[in-house]
Amino acid sequence: MSAEELSKLSLRDTMVTTRAGAARLRTNPPQTPQESPTSSPISPTPSLIESTNGHIYDISTFDDELRRRAKIGLVKDDNNIRMRFCRETDDGAFFFNLDDDITIKVEEGRVPKCSCGNVQNEKACKHIFWFIGQLSSVLPTNQTIQLAGDGSSVKNTHPAEVLKMRSLQAFADHFHWVVEGEDLPDTDELIDEVANMMSCFEPNGLLPAEFKSEDTRELSEQSRMFRELRPIVIQHAIRYPAFFMQLQELCSPEFQVKVFFEKINKRIDEAFNALDEYIERGPTNHRTPSLDVVSCAARLEGLVEKIEEYREDSLVSNAGERRDDTEIERLAALAYVRMLEEVTSRNNDAYANSPWVTTEPPSDPMRNNLFVRLIGPASEENGFFVLDKLQDMAPHVVRHHGVDLGEIENRVRNTPLTPPAYLSVLRSLIQESRKRAASQSGGNSPKRTMQ
Repeated sequence: MSAEELSKLSLRDTMVTTRAGAARLRTNPPQTPQESPTSSPISPTPSLIESTNGHIYDISTFDDELRRRAKIGLVKDDNNIRMRFCRETDDGAFFFNLDDDITIKVEEGRVPKCSCGNVQNEKACKHIFWFIGQLSSVLPTNQTIQLAGDGSSVKNTHPAEVLKMRSLQAFADHFHWVVEGEDLPDTDELIDEVANMMSCFEPNGLLPAEFKSEDTRELSEQSRMFRELRPIVIQHAIRYPAFFMQLQELCSPEFQVKVFFEKINKRIDEAFNALDEYIERGPTNHRTPSLDVVSCAARLEGLVEKIEEYREDSLVSNAGERRDDTEIERLAALAYVRMLEEVTSRNNDAYANSPWVTTEPPSDPMRNNLFVRLIGPASEENGFFVLDKLQDMAPHVVRHHGVDLGEIENRVRNTPLTPPAYLSVLRSLIQESRKRAASQSGGNSPKRTMQ
């Protein structure tokens, strides 16, 4: 195939690159005049061999040793050849770093060189055959691919020409190769990011910080086994940057944020459901999780702290600069307002009408009233449940919850149990978001003076 014909080819989305796809093609291989339906591509000295991605290569001019190398590089799934990273130099040479610190050098006008030491008499080794197989995968599968007599190139087309026609980046994007110089995290950041990604699939719903903790006392057997996968995945991610990039594509930052807050909201629901269970059944032994008022309040305060830890880790860079992530702030505010709505609607003696009578319920509001327990101690010193977290967010984020916060204000201002300081902070928060909304609408914005 000529260079002109190759230049008209494209990297196809439908290209067969998986084992399953190759298996289907092996079941119904493309028919060619040179190959009978009963011929086998793995005969001792075949003239044609079929690669793992369904391409047929003509190796009729090769000697037995070169055919053996071609079969290893082009046919075997378990040839242990993996790309680590690649680069292009200013003088037009290409370097491909493979596993085991093996490097292939490709430059125009010269036979590709491999550092494995198995290139003899200028003939290709298994690594170069593998590399040629990657480049020739842009060709259709319905034609036989002619290889040069030394195995170093597709006949009449040097590998460097193919790379320049399609660009190294195009092949890198298609095969998930890492191009040296791409912005990859350092080792510590990579280890942390892999753990964050794996936590999304943790079987017991652990949050990232919990998954990274060394404490395994309360983990199920399934969670312990999943945790043991972490160092294995990290090891591969460090050794193969392309593998790490594939993990990032599968588990994007947006996906991680979504999963985190799904887990948080599930825990919020579980906390209130457990309180309802306790109110209904009392301090008895039963299968459904239950929490008394004090324990439920502590659970909710813990969830607030977990959200804040996540915001801090996600929104603050290593340099201490705070970055804007609207989705994290939006979902965090939504979770906070949900908690506040539930708490402010439970301003009563939780046990007043409980059906259980075997024990005397507590009479202290700090122990029987969730509202008093969480909002009652509000002060500059003790903090303001949820509100001090909302204050830390941009006004436009809080503004989206203006209606809900207005209803909460109506609820808390009509009870003497609301600390004046708490009501004051709530009103200030609502007013500030309304002011910012009015100024951004342009209706009351001041006119600019001419410069």
